Amino acid sequence: MMIDYELFNLRESFSRLFVLAVNNKMHLKAFTKALCRSNFINLIQKNRYDEMYDYPLEMLFFQITGYKVKDDSYGIYNDAYWCGQNYFDLFFNVKKCFEYIFLKLPFEKMLDLYSIYHEMDFSSLLEYFNKIDKESTILRLLCINDHCSLNDLSIATGISLNTLKKYNSSDELLYKASFSNIAKIIKYFDVSYLLFVKNIMDGETNI
Repeated sequence: MMIDYELFNLRESFSRLFVLAVNNKMHLKAFTKALCRSNFINLIQKNRYDEMYDYPLEMLFFQITGYKVKDDSYGIYNDAYWCGQNYFDLFFNVKKCFEYIFLKLPFEKMLDLYSIYHEMDFSSLLEYFNKIDKESTILRLLCINDHCSLNDLSIATGISLNTLKKYNSSDELLYKASFSNIAKIIKYFDVSYLLFVKNIMDGETNI
């Protein structure tokens, strides 16, 4: 079990990854995609983050992104750092995988929120996230990001259009989808099965 100061150090390293990504002018979506697929995030999501909390930041960033950089993040407490802190805190509060959080609130959008929320308590940002979480479903956002219509998705996956419309209307219905249908959606959009887990902390899923 990780004690408080170790969790603090992990949160600090996590936040500084966002600083390095911005300082090195990485494409923001490419960075968050690489982050979600990293062993670092995998261990955090499996509650095994004590294995990674003191890992050298430059090496960690290279393993995640393939970028060899000099750690120039120390002492920087800017908008990117703030984003990292709040993504970390959102994970432990909403109990969803990071891929879900980035889908609902992309890094670029989070940066825009800095000027509004950075002097507010975290609860204000959490309230905002819960609000936007209800505005668009997982499938709707996946289709928007991929410039894909439900009809296109139906043809590509073999899932009926009526069934996809149900999934598109409600995340709750998507969570109840069959293993076969979820697997087809995962393959089409190249996303993690964790995106379709209702509560990552208890592993509730039919995958």
